[in-house]
Amino acid sequence: MEIKAEILRMVQKKESDLPTLPVVIDRIISVASNEKTTTEELADVISYDQGMTNSLLKLSNSIYYSQKTKVETIKRAITVIGFDEIIGVALGMGILSSFTDKSGLALDMKALWIHGIGVATVSKDLAKRTNPGIANKIFIPALLHDMGKVIFSVYFKDEYRNVRQLALEKKRPLYFAENALLKIDHAALSALLMKRWNFPESIILPCRFHHNPESAPVRFKHQALIINLADYLTQKAGIGHSGNPVPVTVKNAPKKIGVNQHILKLVIDQLRRKEDEIKEFFNITTEA
Repeated sequence: MEIKAEILRMVQKKESDLPTLPVVIDRIISVASNEKTTTEELADVISYDQGMTNSLLKLSNSIYYSQKTKVETIKRAITVIGFDEIIGVALGMGILSSFTDKSGLALDMKALWIHGIGVATVSKDLAKRTNPGIANKIFIPALLHDMGKVIFSVYFKDEYRNVRQLALEKKRPLYFAENALLKIDHAALSALLMKRWNFPESIILPCRFHHNPESAPVRFKHQALIINLADYLTQKAGIGHSGNPVPVTVKNAPKKIGVNQHILKLVIDQLRRKEDEIKEFFNITTEA
């Protein structure tokens, strides 16, 4: 069976080797899909999982969010972290903890998660500057945009090492090597995974098109463009590592989004200054 067919079989068949997500994650996805969900309802869902509750309370009290008074309830943590951001972090924590075989991977999961936090941080900043209406919604797809790489690394270790080697030798982006050797890239795989887990389109589509945002449906093109540029800027800033040997962004991405070179430099400088906070964010959200 060729690799692509094997990947599709794994992701699309119900009786596959992929782990079942924790019940709390299913409930959080349901919450994320319903625009009428209240802070109280989200707090009730998160409180169902004591480990997640403890981590999110600890995160809301971290230097990343710089609170002057101690956050002691999940409801207040949602206010501090942000409704959509807390959903994104909870999803990321739940998904990463589901993939238990982390030995001999082709990618460094710690570096990849730190990269994701960096991209989410930059994406929210760029969205606030260019399209405030999507600023809250962009954190989740930006944080989870490389989820397909987790599947490649955990389930197709040898094949993905070959992908990384080809990308290094050719000095081409990782998605180029994925398509060349596996006939499917991590963005497409992320979308298939999210579809399997019943994620809403508002998360799936910006992830699916973050390497070719011009092909995204009009409604999600700006989000995909922002994640594309944020991905590039995070790599240039050296925050975490996506496994990609060559940072690339689409032609004229800053202009298409509506930012100039001064803003780009500002964003990179701010991101570098936040590196310690991002690493603390990582440590809190990946504690056993």
